[in-house]
Amino acid sequence: MFRKNNAGWLPGMIDVHCHLLPGVDDGAGSLEESLAMLRIAWKEGITDIIVTPHFSGERQNAGSRTLLQSIRKVQAEAEGHRIPIRLYPGNEIYYFDGVEACLKDGAACTMNGSRYVLVEFAPFVSFHALRNALDRIRANGYYPVLAHAERYECLLQDTNQVAYLKDMGVQIQVNSGSITGKGGSAVKRFAHRALHEQMVDYIGTDAHSCRSRVPKMAKCRDIVVQKYGREYALRLLRGNAEKFFMIDESE
Repeated sequence: MFRKNNAGWLPGMIDVHCHLLPGVDDGAGSLEESLAMLRIAWKEGITDIIVTPHFSGERQNAGSRTLLQSIRKVQAEAEGHRIPIRLYPGNEIYYFDGVEACLKDGAACTMNGSRYVLVEFAPFVSFHALRNALDRIRANGYYPVLAHAERYECLLQDTNQVAYLKDMGVQIQVNSGSITGKGGSAVKRFAHRALHEQMVDYIGTDAHSCRSRVPKMAKCRDIVVQKYGREYALRLLRGNAEKFFMIDESE
């Protein structure tokens, strides 16, 4: 689906990181708020969203069956309100020992049933711990996608560490607000340095509500097109994420 915007005709964007399911984590608190977030997302040019509620070893997580039921309910309401956005299952997994078993038994969701896993860590995680955890995920047959890479101090201090992770096979996601400057100057510099070196694979909103941390991508899209080129922008905002919807993967 192509939509007209300030960057010209571009396909609708895929948001790979969003907390809009009602009442399952610290994201949307109600179905009404979920719908409000979807309306914002549609106006921004987003056509597909992988919903990624938090999953960790220290909380009571909503099971995959509950998530699928919630997605179906929100999707039906969206269609009833003529909001033509498609929703898909996922989790933002806070890494813990044993997470690989949760992935294998289906307790934790990959990105739309693919082998790709959105994973996050504490902001002050050491690079040694970060690298080893991501390597364990790879060793168990999954492809880690590092959530909001701009938040980790060990990477902010040395972008060469990002290149190291990329060489390992780790993929990098940054938040749209970090690119536009909402995360502060240091975070913005990191995000743009990573974009300049084409180390970023996905941009997501990491949206949590319709008031703050909202699902906005349009301003970020325009910046990326202008500064880094239309081809790279298309990969970041849609093309790279399309692999999550392929039935037969062969990596």
